[in-house]
Amino acid sequence: MAIFGAGFQIGQSALAAYQTALTITGQNIANVGNPNYTRQSGHLVAQHGGLTMGGMKVGTGVNVSQLERHIDESLQMRLRLARGTREGAAVTYSNLSRIELMYNELTLDDLSTQLSDFFASFASLQTDPLEISSRELVIAGAETVIDTMQRQRQGLFNQISDLNTTAAELTARANEITEEIASLNAMIVTEEATGLGGAGALRDRRDTLLGELAEMMDIHTREYENGVLNVFIGSEPLVDFDRSRGLTTEVVYEDGLETVSVRFADNNGNVIMSAGILAATVNARDVQIRNQLDQLDQLARSLIYEINRVHSTGRGLIAHQSLTGTYALADTTAALNSTAAGLPFPVENGTFQVRVQDQVSGKTTTRQIAVDLDGLNNDDMSLDDLIAALDNIPNLSASATADGRLQLATADGYEVYFAEDNSGALAALGIGGFFEGTTASTMAVRSEIQEDARLIAASQSGAPGDGSNAGRIAALADAASTLLNDHSAIEFHQGIISELATETAAALNAYDAADVVYSSLAAQRESISGVSLDEEAINLTKYQQSFQGAARYISVLESLSDEVLAIVG
Repeated sequence: MAIFGAGFQIGQSALAAYQTALTITGQNIANVGNPNYTRQSGHLVAQHGGLTMGGMKVGTGVNVSQLERHIDESLQMRLRLARGTREGAAVTYSNLSRIELMYNELTLDDLSTQLSDFFASFASLQTDPLEISSRELVIAGAETVIDTMQRQRQGLFNQISDLNTTAAELTARANEITEEIASLNAMIVTEEATGLGGAGALRDRRDTLLGELAEMMDIHTREYENGVLNVFIGSEPLVDFDRSRGLTTEVVYEDGLETVSVRFADNNGNVIMSAGILAATVNARDVQIRNQLDQLDQLARSLIYEINRVHSTGRGLIAHQSLTGTYALADTTAALNSTAAGLPFPVENGTFQVRVQDQVSGKTTTRQIAVDLDGLNNDDMSLDDLIAALDNIPNLSASATADGRLQLATADGYEVYFAEDNSGALAALGIGGFFEGTTASTMAVRSEIQEDARLIAASQSGAPGDGSNAGRIAALADAASTLLNDHSAIEFHQGIISELATETAAALNAYDAADVVYSSLAAQRESISGVSLDEEAINLTKYQQSFQGAARYISVLESLSDEVLAIVG
């Protein structure tokens, strides 16, 4: 009947509103175990109107006017940033720990111990230079050091390869994420254009993807009233409404290293990142591991050069009738210390002695070669100049090989050796050295010495029992090298290990600090957006009773309507 029309409308609206409220509560309870879900609630609003027989406008019931997601966007952005920082720190710590494990320090197989043993083998050779077994121990010690350095270098290359693979996989996943975010943007705009809500699940999915993307790289977002959320890396847009620029990788070769570079797919522009797993992966590869490679090569380069400087001015148990330099010059007419010459080791202004000895009479011809590299008068020494000076020594001929290496040969019955080289020219040219190569990967005991240990130049004078040159090499263990920033080889290596330990500890501290920040923000997010079963149970009871009350109210109205109809009838 008309007199009860407003009353029935109130009851019906209440049933609909509290059924909706119960549904929302059920959705919250169903997702209590979903960490990516954002709690929702409905706003109950009284409806206007509803004139009664007494002339009062009490209203026409209740309605759920708005479906609200309980989320703090500012907190979400801070949480994503903290998540990326934490995961990036974890990657840094993991890679530094892997390097530490590979170096295997504080054991009997570590490089520090092997370097000490190697120099100690020269000290032993000094006391007994005629003993072949002592010479073979020197070679064995050198090869142990070389094997370890090359194993470590290969281990670093393997780690770079693994990080390249990781970077490529992460980039591919990031590209998938941005494509889906762009698609979700369009869906959310369409869904929310009706004003009825319904995009909560879509927004939750988008937030989940943003969190995963923020793990990889430092992003920031900008959301608009229509529901669109654009994503940026630095000042560069990545997702613009329903279009993703896309991410891809490019293989770059530099200094013999293959690296994977992250690029924007639309214009191949470089992607600048400073936080997150992908950024930490690239940084670990390009900074931390590259630094270890450079330091390992620096150590090898110094060992080769410093030992060769001393070794080249000594004498072995057997003499040299011919010698060929290890290192070629790109330009034999250029000054020895010039870039154009291209020698891998430094040569300084100075002198060295050449001694040519008659093997029968013992008569020795000594010539001092002035290595003029003072930069004055435009007459700095080239390889051609050096060859001319050496070729002028009686019973010694000098020439250049086809590839630009110095070549020496004595007349029959003569031998050649060197002394007092303060220019480094002999070592730089690879004349009479102990090692060959220039880096940890190419370092090796000179092939002639491997074949005949008697060539190890343990003596300075050549007298039987003289091991003074071996003693000079043994002393290099504690001697500063300009190639090692005025540190000895052992000090430099210990510095590498100490610096690595410090970086690893700092990375762990950074992770712990980032984890605290992330956990705090996650707790804040949970307090706002998380589902509380206790709270939902209270709401469930409240809405159930409200629904039952509305049903009871309608039942009363129906009973009154029947009584009125009975009276009227």
